[in-house]
Amino acid sequence: MTLRHSAMIAVAMFTTAGFASPALADCQLTIEPGQTEWEIRYDPYTEDVAQRQFDVALLNRGETPCEGVIRTDLRGEQFGLTQMRTSDRVAYALIDERGGADITPRAGRNARRLDTRSISVAPGERALVRFTFAPDTAGRLSAGSYSQDVFLAVEDAAGTAMAQRPITLSLNVISTALMGLKGQFQRSNGVANIDLGELRSGLRPLRTSLFVLSTAGYSVSISSANKGQLRLGQTDWYVDYALGLDNRQMDLRTVSTLTQPSRSARADDYDLSVDIGSVAGKRAGKYSDTLTFTISAL
Repeated sequence: MTLRHSAMIAVAMFTTAGFASPALADCQLTIEPGQTEWEIRYDPYTEDVAQRQFDVALLNRGETPCEGVIRTDLRGEQFGLTQMRTSDRVAYALIDERGGADITPRAGRNARRLDTRSISVAPGERALVRFTFAPDTAGRLSAGSYSQDVFLAVEDAAGTAMAQRPITLSLNVISTALMGLKGQFQRSNGVANIDLGELRSGLRPLRTSLFVLSTAGYSVSISSANKGQLRLGQTDWYVDYALGLDNRQMDLRTVSTLTQPSRSARADDYDLSVDIGSVAGKRAGKYSDTLTFTISAL
């Protein structure tokens, strides 16, 4: 009786251990990104490159080490960040900063390489992996958000995913614009000076142009310090004139505005000209005016 009772206890202990042991012994890996959307806000006219780093935590809740390699997959989608309203695609790079490994899914998933650095997460360990997300901003980008969903996974030697998580990659190009002058002018103390030479009545091209670069639509306002008059110093002597931008004549008696609506990036040049009024009977001397150009993105 005593021996039979001991045998029954031994069988009961063996059965319980048989159910619990495999689950506890398995690698149980999860990917815990701090952010499910990796977003970069980008101004192409003030920043040379768009680049940002993001951290991902790998947590092993099992009782054996988890060993594998980090892979990325697009699940059949074409590579590249896209906007919903356009077919344009923006290339990008994803770099595993542990060894500078390129894990960009250019062919739908990142290529397997012999020098790929594996990762090992001990039981109960939480390991941080840092990635660099770097969109290619070499082209002219329109304002808006470009994005793509990428599946980040840790695979074992057989190519089986031990853990995986979708990440949304986003490049947010802000609405912005800049302008400047090119052609014949001189700059003094940050102000462009255009010499009209001998003042004569009539239309005259200035051999100077206003250029505008924008990620979308824009508005340029022009104001004249003398309300459309070239003045002789602080005297009451003046000559009326008008400013032309290509075939547009700007009314300098008030603030004049050029508006260019657009949903796409633009690169525009506007040739400048002046139309000088009558100079008959005017006192000799240097007549001048100051124009202020202000640009704003729409």
